[in-house]
This record gives sequence, structure tokens and C-alpha cells, in this order.
Amino acid sequence: MENVKVLLVAIGGYGANYMKELTEKNVTGVQIEGVCEVMPGIQERFPVIKEQPIPLYHSLKDFYEEHEADLAVIATPMHLHYEQTKYCLEHGSNVLLEKPVCTDLEDARKLSALQERTGHFVAVGYQLDYRRDVLALKQDILDGKFGRPVVMKAMHALRRGESYYHRNDWAGCILANGREVNDSPFNNACAHQFQVMTFLLGERMGTAAEIDHVKAELYRANACVENYDTAAVCIKTKGGVPIYYYTTHDMAENRLGPVSEYRFEQGTVYYGTDFGEGTVEEYVAVMKDGSRRSYGNVPKGERLQKLYDSLECAKRGGQPICTVQCAIPHLETVLKLAKLPVRQIREEELEHVEENGDKFCQIRNLKNIFTACYENQQMPTEVGTRWY
Repeated sequence: MENVKVLLVAIGGYGANYMKELTEKNVTGVQIEGVCEVMPGIQERFPVIKEQPIPLYHSLKDFYEEHEADLAVIATPMHLHYEQTKYCLEHGSNVLLEKPVCTDLEDARKLSALQERTGHFVAVGYQLDYRRDVLALKQDILDGKFGRPVVMKAMHALRRGESYYHRNDWAGCILANGREVNDSPFNNACAHQFQVMTFLLGERMGTAAEIDHVKAELYRANACVENYDTAAVCIKTKGGVPIYYYTTHDMAENRLGPVSEYRFEQGTVYYGTDFGEGTVEEYVAVMKDGSRRSYGNVPKGERLQKLYDSLECAKRGGQPICTVQCAIPHLETVLKLAKLPVRQIREEELEHVEENGDKFCQIRNLKNIFTACYENQQMPTEVGTRWY
């Protein structure tokens, strides 16, 4: 095809990244066929809509009555993903879908089957899966260079205040308009570092390891949040590999991690580790014989590599690397966590601060507590914490 016809669905939030990428950079071979957006004033925010002009619609139905698209890029709230992706597939479009794939396990499986029936792909936007250094690491794992995986763990947390939870009607919620969302740092802002561990353990390049057992300690620090905002999670894959993950939105620091450690029989892969000369924000493999390999010399690709891979596959055929199957283990873990109790942290363990017009809830000494958990592969209660 001469140009890939693209439909952008929701450009007011994260989808603004796609709009800016396609209109502000010299991206050739692409035509924005239309934008679907319900947010008022979107034309003032993106004057290019009027300047080009780009057709603007309020619904997928209205768009597809007048156009077709080779690729639909969907960045709507998670509880809308299934129906919108289904609609786009059935109307002849491939789909790049922001994570999570959807909110229901059966719906995810339906989307996987629908791909087969329609002959169109669904790429899920876990961006780490598309990074070329991650793919090089996974290929080395598949090639057996590290031996059998033993244990994997990661820690990543981002501080969030009241403005984050007030930005829409589903942030921090279990339900939105009667539909399950299970929003949390684990399911949303800090999902990537967990999901990529399941991806790296997948038996083939385009698959993720299936999960078996889940245990966790889930906590709510911010009383205005319906769901948990702090989590220590341990799963076992069906291959028997334990995966530990620690995340929160309630800390004094703006950011914690990401830091990761993937242990194998013949060596360990680190990310965000200080080897004595400062933190190394690259994947570094340290083998048992003392030799090292840094994946920092592998070009990572574009910031939105998931978009460029999806455009290429829409044009030439094929399936982008992060399939629906790659997203299912994370979704399944989210749903298993939803069945576990969420404990409110006692007020004496919290601090409340105001900064730059925002209000934050902070768990006292959280960085040290989570660091101890991470280093020892333990839950907060196992390192002596009594939050409830």
C-alpha cells in the first residue's frame, strides 16, 4: 500500500503521544484518516486537526461509515478496550491497543480468536516488549545462554497525588460505570516492569509465560482510593519460576526504581543496579565466570517503537511482537489479585503533605521497607512491617 491509513482513537490522554508523533515528526508513508475523540476542545489543543484538515468523529460507527483504516490506535480507558478493539477488527482494521488489553480474561481470549477469524492483528502497548535491547536479551534467554531461570524480581514505584486520582472517573477504582477496571499501580502506571518479566520467560519470541500461583499483600494508604495503591506480589509461572514485584503510589520519593534482577543458572541479569560507579540504567548480564555483557550497546529503537512496528506490520504483513497472549498473564494476575483482601494502612504509619498545589499520602519509611522486601524476596509482613 502507498500509505498506511491510521485512525487515532482518543488523543486527549496518553493518545496525545501518537498524535504528536505522527504530526510533528517526519513520519512517511502514513495518512491520518481520522480522529475519534469525545473530549471537548480537542481542536484547540491540536490545531493541526483544522489545518490539514483531519476528519474528527465522536464515535467509531461514524468514522467507519465514511472511512476505512489499516491501523486503529486505541488509547481509551481500559474498560472500553474490548468493545472498541472488536469493532475495529470487524471493520477491517489492525489495532494497536494501549495496555491493559482489556479487563476480562474471557474477552481477551475472544480478541485473540477474532484476530484469527479476521486476519488482522492486535498489538498491545507494553512498550518494553518492543525495545530492541529487551528483544536481544530475550533471544539470548531463548538460546540458552543463561541456563534455566531461577527467580525474577523487580521494583518500580511512582509517586501520585490527589490530582492523579481526580483526573478521570475511574483512577484508583474497582468499578467504573458498573464495569470492572481494577485500576492500581500494578494494573496501570507501573505495569510494565512486571509484564516484561513474563514476556522474557515466554517459550517463544512472541509469547509470555503463563502464570500458575499468585500470592500478595495489597494495601490502601490513600483513603480516597477504592482499590489498593501499594502491592507486594509473588507469582509462580507454570514453568515453576517465582516472580516478585513491588509497587506503590504512596512514598516520599517521586520515583523508586525501576530496578530488576533476573537470576539464571549460569548468571544474573540486572537493571538499575549500582556496580560501584553509579546506577546503570541498562540490562547487564553478570555470568558465573565473572564475565559481563551490557545490552546498553543495543539501540533501543524509537520511543514509540510499538507504533512504528505496528505501522510496518500493517503495511507489509506480520504480527507485532506484543500479542494478546503476551498481555494475558498480566491481566490474569490482576484478576487474581482482585480476589484478595485490601488492607487499609493505619493512620499512624502515614504522612500527608501538600506540594505544588497537590496533596500526597506517604507511607513512612516505605523505600527502606520495599528495598528489604526486594533484596530478600519477601512480603512486607515478613520483614517486620505492621501496617494494619
